Amino acid sequence: MRTKGLIILLLVFCCVSCDISAPFIIDGQKEYVLSNQCGAIKIRGSSFASGVIIACTFNGKYYFHTDSLKIEAASKEDEITNINFRLNNEDLTGKEIETKGGETLSLHFTFKSIVPYQKSAGTILILPSNFITCEGKPIITDTVRIQLKN
Repeated sequence: MRTKGLIILLLVFCCVSCDISAPFIIDGQKEYVLSNQCGAIKIRGSSFASGVIIACTFNGKYYFHTDSLKIEAASKEDEITNINFRLNNEDLTGKEIETKGGETLSLHFTFKSIVPYQKSAGTILILPSNFITCEGKPIITDTVRIQLKN
């Protein structure tokens, strides 16, 4: 009886203290696909209490320029900070990277409200830019809306 109680207490403690992820919606879909002559890019992600991860899986040859990313919060009361890039789970140090099929680029950042005691509105905008290119042309040519909370 005592062992059961300890196990239940441990499970409750673990569940309460975990940073649970929630998949988000990108332009109305859980997985957003961009395709062109170079191949396809699958975009998906999750939000946590401590941050956001956006993962892009490449099926083809693309170039990305980390310093060209244009990302912002839809609400002026929210902010995006601490942006980090990883390729296949390794930190990136370069500004221009060529991808091959099957590689995954992930973007990690903090999204929070700048108003004290207020929750974030939950919408991120990735604006058209040369962040990802194919044969010298930008892939993101229209604003991509990411809804963190349903």
